Amino acid sequence: MQSEGLLSITPEAMVKAILERRQATASKLPDALHQRTEENNRAYALAKEAREALMALEAVDDQTKAHEEALNKAQAVYDEHESFRRRTSSRLQTLKNSIKDSEEAIEFWTSIADDGWGHLLEDANRLASGGVSSYSKSRHQPPIEEGEQ
Repeated sequence: MQSEGLLSITPEAMVKAILERRQATASKLPDALHQRTEENNRAYALAKEAREALMALEAVDDQTKAHEEALNKAQAVYDEHESFRRRTSSRLQTLKNSIKDSEEAIEFWTSIADDGWGHLLEDANRLASGGVSSYSKSRHQPPIEEGEQ
């Protein structure tokens, strides 16, 4: 989009577009959460089953080469399933964080659309009325000492 087109967009239309986009994205998240939860449950069951099999083999006091190979194979299977479980758990948590972030963003942009611009235009209003810019304002503040925080 050209700069003239960007400048012609009203702030209200921009907020509406942001809110619509956030709501569209948020509407897809519950299905993804359901899928990730199922995937995580499967991964947990696989890891638990592999761990139990590994523990059963470790409990057997057998020094044969065949037992050693079975133990190594069971360890490899457990490691693979445990790695999968950790990945699915991480992906599930990431999705839960995304849901929370989306809800907070929707709440924020809804409040902006309903209640006005509030603090977002404080700096612009101060400049329009002849006040100093944020940069100038911050340069004239005394530095914060470590003990004062």
